[in-house]
Amino acid sequence: MPELRYNRLNDTWVIISKERAKRPHDYPVNWRKEVGDIKKCPFEPGKENLTPPEVFAIRDEGTKPNTPGWKIRVIPNKFPALRPDEEFYRISEDIYDKMGGFGYHEVIIDTPDHYKHMQDFSIGELFLLLLTFRERMKQLYQNSNVYYVQIFKNHGREAGKSLYHSHSQLIALPRIPKRINTQINQCRHYYREKERCLLCDEVKYELNQQTRIVHDNNRFTVYAPFASAFPFEMKIVPKFHNHDYTKTTDEELNDLAEALWTAVKKLSMLFEDPPFNLILHTAPPVRDIPWDPNYFYNMDRLFHWYIEIFPRMAIHAGFELGTEFFINPTPPEEAARYLREKKI
Repeated sequence: MPELRYNRLNDTWVIISKERAKRPHDYPVNWRKEVGDIKKCPFEPGKENLTPPEVFAIRDEGTKPNTPGWKIRVIPNKFPALRPDEEFYRISEDIYDKMGGFGYHEVIIDTPDHYKHMQDFSIGELFLLLLTFRERMKQLYQNSNVYYVQIFKNHGREAGKSLYHSHSQLIALPRIPKRINTQINQCRHYYREKERCLLCDEVKYELNQQTRIVHDNNRFTVYAPFASAFPFEMKIVPKFHNHDYTKTTDEELNDLAEALWTAVKKLSMLFEDPPFNLILHTAPPVRDIPWDPNYFYNMDRLFHWYIEIFPRMAIHAGFELGTEFFINPTPPEEAARYLREKKI
């Protein structure tokens, strides 16, 4: 029989449709895999003049900015959603509010190799990418008008990827987004009731139960969430408590790279490189919140950063948009078993 499961962190419900349960072979694998023309790709080494000047890069020693020799390169998006030169303001027009288009929208070119994607990266290459996430977030948070940096990766056309060359993105916002605000409030309610961190308890429970665990190492665990909204969805969570991704150490990032490498590799092998979205959730930097002066009180105790991977194999349509109830045709327990048993 189908089940409704509550996602406490997001304050949402999911329908696990067991009676139409889908196994891996029930999902299509004819993903659109157009290989972009390398001659026209602006992300290739030697074509640095085709992009805006880099704002951050990991390079070979002795190489100059905006020249070949980079391993990872961060540039402003040529068609940004928000701009750092826009005015930071908020005004009202009767019942409507609007703000200036201030912010940052940047592209993180993951690799100089046109044909290499996340499932092909080594653990060392993933470590450098995760390090880039951390360092660029630190830099952007020096601007007091940046309230949140959202880092994400769209892999595959069905997941919203527009250029073939592997890249991630970040958007720095002048406000804390609704989903993170909801998660913080949910974690705060849980902390007030239990005097414990919600995700610390969740990880402990999943490790004890083992039914939804996909992979585990010294510092991180990968599991299919109890109330997964997407088939074969995965969550990567530190087993140690930490609310702020920018405070992770290099040693911790190395273990995170191994966990991420395993998760993406298993997913790619199980479904022949499916489209997915990867999203990093972390606590926002301390800012003045006029409507709640105590907003950041105990933030270091109640929040817990994590990464989500959403495979895009099921279409969320009118029902999901109308109700925010997601229908998942593969129980996470089954998804975890298939992923766990996939050898890499």
